[in-house]
Amino acid sequence: MPSSAGKDMGAAGGADYEEHFHSAASGYLVLTTDGTILDVNRTLASWTGRSREGLLGGNIIDLMPVGDRVVFASYAVPQLAVAGCFNEMAAELVSADGELIPVLLSGVRSEEKDARDGAGVDRIAVFNASERRLYERELVAALRKAEAAEAARAAAEEETREKQKALEEKDRVLQANLTKSREREALLETVLNTIDVGLLVVDAQGKTVLTNAHLQSAWNRVQGEVAPGGERPIFGPDRVTPLSDAESPVRRAVAGESFSNRLVWFGSLDCGNQIALNVSARPIRTEGAFSGSVIAYSDVSRLVHAVAAQEEFVASVSHELRTPLTSIMGYLDLALDEEGLSPEVTSALNVALRNSERLLALVSDLLSVASGATKMDRRPVNLAEIVRAGVVSVSPKAAAGRVDLVSEVPASLTVDADPQRLAQVVDNLLSNAVKYSPDGGTVTIRLRQDEYAVRLSVADTGIGMTKAEQEKVFTKFFRSRRAVASAVPGVGLGLVITKNIVESHGGKLSFVSSPGQGSEFTVSLPLAAETAAGISPAR
Repeated sequence: MPSSAGKDMGAAGGADYEEHFHSAASGYLVLTTDGTILDVNRTLASWTGRSREGLLGGNIIDLMPVGDRVVFASYAVPQLAVAGCFNEMAAELVSADGELIPVLLSGVRSEEKDARDGAGVDRIAVFNASERRLYERELVAALRKAEAAEAARAAAEEETREKQKALEEKDRVLQANLTKSREREALLETVLNTIDVGLLVVDAQGKTVLTNAHLQSAWNRVQGEVAPGGERPIFGPDRVTPLSDAESPVRRAVAGESFSNRLVWFGSLDCGNQIALNVSARPIRTEGAFSGSVIAYSDVSRLVHAVAAQEEFVASVSHELRTPLTSIMGYLDLALDEEGLSPEVTSALNVALRNSERLLALVSDLLSVASGATKMDRRPVNLAEIVRAGVVSVSPKAAAGRVDLVSEVPASLTVDADPQRLAQVVDNLLSNAVKYSPDGGTVTIRLRQDEYAVRLSVADTGIGMTKAEQEKVFTKFFRSRRAVASAVPGVGLGLVITKNIVESHGGKLSFVSSPGQGSEFTVSLPLAAETAAGISPAR
């Protein structure tokens, strides 16, 4: 139904108004001053794919994309209000299926009033600009082609001039490059011979391409005038086990390996001039193909001797501390056995005993770390019982910290191991999980066996570790900043000892961690021979 304004116009224009209005080649809209659609012809309705009745009562800006809405509101509406008209505003209408229809809008504000509220009426003519837009695009494309052709011609002329200049300056450039090359060669040689790291460059066949003075000096100190690629004694970290040819740094590098921080000893221990070298290697690739390797040798003899002296000192001090601590604890136990002690004295003696036990545990950890090698008394043991005993032991501490313990442990699972050492591993992992969940949380203990190994995992929902902290987690005496800030007790030796025990069993200690999300440590122990052969552990 046409609006009241439409009806009035129809009456004023005669009986043919409706037919002319709806059959016109252009679209027409009759709007209130706020954009409400009072009338629309069928031509515009068919363009948009909407029914005429569905458009009536809507707003013209609902037919436009966001950008054109802004333009219509900021340009057309003010023009209608001030000048009473606007001409050829380019816009787009959104059809019912989302297609954009390019149009040109022209409008005029009529003096006649809307019968509903007496406000003015805007008449908008809508011209389909699809063909015009296509023509404009073709015109722009042709113009751009002409511009591109002109630019290509200018570029060709410029390129010709540049080539001429390049030919004229070619000799000068070549001479300058030759001079720079000689300077760089001299600089490289000076740098290589100045740094206190030995460098050896070999090709893909292992032939020496380049060495520096520091490396040649180290070779000469060990065994006289022997080329870096020649025969020489190389020993493992223990200083006495010779490395096989395949294990030597040069052979590994020639094989294309990339490695870092490998400790080897050059020279025989009997000669007294043996040196410790930290070796790293990186392959050289030319167009993706291996063409050689760069090997760096750092003399770490002083560092190795200093570490050994430090560990010897720690072991000596720790050993000397154990005897008086044991005596102190014995006398404290005797004192506590006396009858008639007042509660205050009993409490003070218990505090002294607990701190003595803690100090003895610290001394034992120091001694264990300093000793390096871990003596093992391996035999078939039920790891499930050891884990359950560890859970029972840590339960009071977990209850005090409001930490829930979730245990998923089978009735029995046999491994070939040292029971006391494995108990120490379990205690360390459980104690850490509880300690590093200071505000409560959950510690989950899982023990299982798969095709390859027996695996014990301890996961907590505690403070977790950053990537930087994870890189140092197995460093002696390392403690994270958050652990120190939270006053979590410890000295940073538990995981070092645990890793040493696990690796002494031929196993592996791994972990995953995320700050604020917690950590999960997993102990993987190789299966016993009979288990690997297909004999399942008792359940």
